[in-house]
Amino acid sequence: MKSNSSLNPPYFQFTLFADFGPLRYLFFILCLFIYVTIVSANMVIILAVFLEKSLHQPMYIFISCLCLNSLYGSAGFFPRFLQDILSDSHLVSRPCFIQAIGVCLYLTVKLPLCGNKLNRIFCSNWPVVQLSCVDTTPNNIVGQFVAVTIIFIPMFFVLYTYLRILLVCRRRSSEFRGKALQTCLPHIVTFMTYSISLFCELSLTRFEADQLNPSITVILSLEYLIIPPLNNPIVYGLGLPQIKGVVLRFLKKGPAAEI
Repeated sequence: MKSNSSLNPPYFQFTLFADFGPLRYLFFILCLFIYVTIVSANMVIILAVFLEKSLHQPMYIFISCLCLNSLYGSAGFFPRFLQDILSDSHLVSRPCFIQAIGVCLYLTVKLPLCGNKLNRIFCSNWPVVQLSCVDTTPNNIVGQFVAVTIIFIPMFFVLYTYLRILLVCRRRSSEFRGKALQTCLPHIVTFMTYSISLFCELSLTRFEADQLNPSITVILSLEYLIIPPLNNPIVYGLGLPQIKGVVLRFLKKGPAAEI
């Protein structure tokens, strides 16, 4: 009979972190640079919308909220991830430290667990479910249903809506079509990037640990956490002339003010 500690381990161990020796410092610097870039780029968009009164409109406020969400998500992952890169032990206490979401918290509390090794670089709900001592088939079915519901149904609806908008705008003048494309395209790119990244992450959790190369697992996991936060400021900062103009004006004004 298993002891209580084996049924309910007090911590989880991330097994994908390998001992790279001195190379860990190179990886640390690279990931730190990515994190600083994410924070800086998103802060630029948020400040541009906040300081420029002409951008106090629903669309730009929504964009700033996307950037704020990117900052929030990155802050929940990168500090712990950077610490794990330099650390020799990769343990996190239940319920998955601050990376845990409500579902993960519920699962770690309700399910009896027969192990504590997660083949991941961060905590997510399905790898925790796979450690359960009981049958998790219902959890898998519910998870697949939720994945389809929150990814594909909204994606098809959004794409259909934008397609209808572009088809209507096609009958107008070339200038009107250009403005419509300029407005819709960044939204489509951002939403598709997020949907594909989320789908890759959810699909990744459905594979057994020994079915995937660890490098692929790490790359797909980081892709979900890096590309969307970088995509928002790039697409909206460079793609929308209103925000781009404000950012460039602030950058030009800075050195002049110091002189």
